[in-house]
Amino acid sequence: MNRVDRAKQFLPFDALKGLHEELEAREEKMSRVPRHSLSEERMEELSTVLAHIYKGSQIQMTFYRAGHYYDLRGTVVNINVIYRYIQIGEEKIHFDDIYSLSLVDD
Repeated sequence: MNRVDRAKQFLPFDALKGLHEELEAREEKMSRVPRHSLSEERMEELSTVLAHIYKGSQIQMTFYRAGHYYDLRGTVVNINVIYRYIQIGEEKIHFDDIYSLSLVDD
């Protein structure tokens, strides 16, 4: 028996199928945070920055989705004012989910 095969016999196994996935799902639910409400001033600042963003702009943003805040930095692929979303790569973020937004100078 070679070393790799010998080592495999000592690897832990999942005695309770799905336990690991269930624990991860519960941890995700427990780490959720409520959405912060934005002040009128903050909404006006976001609106001003959104007005200066165009396709190809480099931006840094924080947005809310499914109980969590995420930071994203990248190049704007599309900005749709009618449907109120901005697309960075494959990620579409609705204007209402944006918490902070700034243009990045390279």
